[in-house]
Amino acid sequence: MKIFSFKSIITFVITILILYSGYWIFLSIQVRSEINNLSDQSNLISYDSLKITGFPYRMEAQIKNLILNNDTQEGSFSALSPLVKIDINPTNLKKFLIRTKNITSKIYIEDIFFDISMEEVRSAITTLDSRLSGIVIAISKSNISFNNLELEEIKKIYFKQETTEELNGSINFSAEGTDFIASSSGDMKLELNGEYTFEEARINGNLKLEVMKLNSNEKLFSAPIKIKDNIVTFLFIPLIDLSELLNSF
Repeated sequence: MKIFSFKSIITFVITILILYSGYWIFLSIQVRSEINNLSDQSNLISYDSLKITGFPYRMEAQIKNLILNNDTQEGSFSALSPLVKIDINPTNLKKFLIRTKNITSKIYIEDIFFDISMEEVRSAITTLDSRLSGIVIAISKSNISFNNLELEEIKKIYFKQETTEELNGSINFSAEGTDFIASSSGDMKLELNGEYTFEEARINGNLKLEVMKLNSNEKLFSAPIKIKDNIVTFLFIPLIDLSELLNSF
């Protein structure tokens, strides 16, 4: 005696496909709506067009000519990417990927000007209970101009940040180049690692900056970076106040 007939199996499969297709369409509408609302409610984000593709295995939001622009009394920031792709797994909405072939950005802070271009940018973002819990960024290479002075090309940039439910976090950053410090050592690797806490709009933490030879890992430079009540100190010299950055969100 057959428990399931061939007809019932086919009917079951078709029903599952119809339900999944409906779910994918509903989710694509939600994604489009969220991106449009983010642009409409913020003066920082604009773009030319938005397209949702990828059915049935994945969902990909393609954003053309994405522009980020933020002007304040203290300075300004702008960024442009011709095409940004956001990849979403319809069965796992807690993680999504963002990728683009190139980004150009300009940063003005008082008398300081940065002109930055990046190629082959990949980012993985993880959320937990509707909050950011982790982010990983990989950049193939970047060219930076500081006050119209062209710096050496930076390659293989990697950044990872994780945050716990108690808003404690860790940072891991690395990059390769040839001009991190005044030396004739050739190719070098820069690393920045450490932990921080975030409580009552105040960040405190301890990081360690190291520069080493790329081939031998011989240490060329090492120094602590401390964050106390949003003030970033390097070699005991206050550099940046993060309060303005926190107030912008």
